[in-house]
Amino acid sequence: MEMKERGAMEFTFNENLLSLRKEHNLSQESLANELYVTRQTISKWETGEVTPDLAKIQSVADYFQVPVEEVLFGQQQSSTLTGVVKDRAKKFFEEDEADKDWHENHRWREWQYRPINNGWEFLARYYWILFALIGMIGWFVSKK
Repeated sequence: MEMKERGAMEFTFNENLLSLRKEHNLSQESLANELYVTRQTISKWETGEVTPDLAKIQSVADYFQVPVEEVLFGQQQSSTLTGVVKDRAKKFFEEDEADKDWHENHRWREWQYRPINNGWEFLARYYWILFALIGMIGWFVSKK
């Protein structure tokens, strides 16, 4: 039983691929060669039997020089989807209370990015190099 919500975007990759291929006068074989897949794979994509992975969907969009949203959801919904994606991306990059809290609690990491002023600071950051040097010296001494 398939439920469709009002205003929900419909995933129509197979129909969009078929129309883009015919619009560009390509055979399944020639498109398959361009995307490095078999003709049978293109046929299965167009019939909706199989859906490609995201990398192949991106390859299809790049080949036809259209946005991925258009390949997935169709041309009429591409502009509204782009707005939705931009809004979500904007919210993703805005700093919220959790981000501020994380930055406050992890300020101690700043010392790793400050310039090194003396040998003690170097040793505090890179003490592990001493183990490698001592190991190399021990190896050279044991070989003599």
